[in-house]
Amino acid sequence: MGHGGGFFFHLLRCDRCGETKSIGLDDLGDLHPRYLKGLPASYSFSRMEHDEQVRKDASAEPISKDDYYHGIEAVAGNRRCGGKYTLDAPPRCPKCHSTRIEGGEIILFYD
Repeated sequence: MGHGGGFFFHLLRCDRCGETKSIGLDDLGDLHPRYLKGLPASYSFSRMEHDEQVRKDASAEPISKDDYYHGIEAVAGNRRCGGKYTLDAPPRCPKCHSTRIEGGEIILFYD
């Protein structure tokens, strides 16, 4: 399962009810710059100049992809239903919360 989001945010889903939550990269504090610092190249083509500048100037310690994803999920927190926002929770039906999706692949584009 791929991670949702775009060039400027991450899209998380509740692992219980499927409710989505968007978190902007700027809302992650030093998590995103620390992740950028450890990457061998830019995070995305559309932010290449910004990413390169951050990688060059950031004095923070780099973090791994796993640490970055765990950090994003910690920022997102828990949902009222008792579930937890995660980057890899599957889409769910908003009425019955089933993960069974029929009718083919669903593709969403952001940004």
